[in-house]
Amino acid sequence: MSVINKDSSLEELLNADISEIAGISFYCETCGKEHSVDIDKIIVEKGAVNQVSDAVESIVHNINESRKIFLVADNNTYAVCGEKVEGLLKKNGYELKTFVFKTSKQLVPGEQTLGRLLIEMEKGTSLIVAVGSGVINDMCKYLSYKTDIPYMIVGTAPSMDGYASSVTPTVVDGIKATLQGVYPRVIIGDLDVLKEAPMEMIRAGFGDIIGKLVALTDWNLSRKLNGEKYCDTCAEIVKNAIDKCIANIEGIKTRDETAIKHLMEALVLAGITMGMFGSSRPASGAEHHFAHYWDEDAISRGEEHPLHGNSVGVGTVIASEIYKLLDDKIPVKVNPPDPLYVKSLLDHIGACDNPRDLGIRKELFKRSVLYSKDNRTKFTVMHLADQMRLLEEFSEILTEKYYGSV
Repeated sequence: MSVINKDSSLEELLNADISEIAGISFYCETCGKEHSVDIDKIIVEKGAVNQVSDAVESIVHNINESRKIFLVADNNTYAVCGEKVEGLLKKNGYELKTFVFKTSKQLVPGEQTLGRLLIEMEKGTSLIVAVGSGVINDMCKYLSYKTDIPYMIVGTAPSMDGYASSVTPTVVDGIKATLQGVYPRVIIGDLDVLKEAPMEMIRAGFGDIIGKLVALTDWNLSRKLNGEKYCDTCAEIVKNAIDKCIANIEGIKTRDETAIKHLMEALVLAGITMGMFGSSRPASGAEHHFAHYWDEDAISRGEEHPLHGNSVGVGTVIASEIYKLLDDKIPVKVNPPDPLYVKSLLDHIGACDNPRDLGIRKELFKRSVLYSKDNRTKFTVMHLADQMRLLEEFSEILTEKYYGSV
């Protein structure tokens, strides 16, 4: 049982260990909602994978189901951690059906991937165990939602904030849609595994966290302009997570275990706030709209795209540029991040800080400034610029800045 309860202060919540956040439920006076985190266990520590059998047992025993487990991984995650998870579960008497996506290309979170999982999962399955990060987690989450079979995730990289979120980014008819999902029953993040993830994935996780600088600004902007519902508790949790990652940026860069723990916890907490608030608002704004737009274009062409978090990092720079261009035209005070500051953070960790180097074509970039907002109802600085009829001008300015006459 968590020591965090309905009577705990915001300060206690912010200072709690990630393991204490699992299972909390409390009434939030700042937004008037009952917040809950319907996750049984969150384990982010050294050697955490060794607790997988106990975690599985707690789920299967509580739901009084069969011991049939569907384990999902890909080539890389199976080699890194999946084979060990498989061995531990077999040793403890579980009946496993293991499916490993064997592909040299990026796995697309879409209809084909979901369909393959439905084909492979056997009747009578009591639990889905996902071993991986972005796509593996998201697809198992949606599979869980549709089949009412619980799932848990063994994370292999601190690369994105979807581990604990209750929504599922999925490509449907070529468009990145946000579908419903469920919380995982258990999140396991073994620091021995996470700190050895490819550096590009660690940078992606950092980029996803830095994106919250714009996401929170956009949310505040809409609160002040449109009266949109806002939660100070969720916002403070996200701000605190951002601050810890920035304070540990050097350690993240060098794979320091404590710093990687802060990064993974920040990513989990960002997902948790989405579930607490009931939407992705605390953790996603214009910066994510850019990333989704660029992803959709690449997928439509059958091309690979940058890791989501790396696109979010660059999207954060561009959204910050839009805020700077609007400057004194914004009728309310929202204190957006300075684009130079965002670029300095990305530069320090070795991440890409501009669309051209990210591989975004000039024409695509210009289009994204104009239209990335259009498939999302969430109000952002891009919608404000459009209302002021400035997006065309801003698209020319930023395209010239990042691409010149090329």
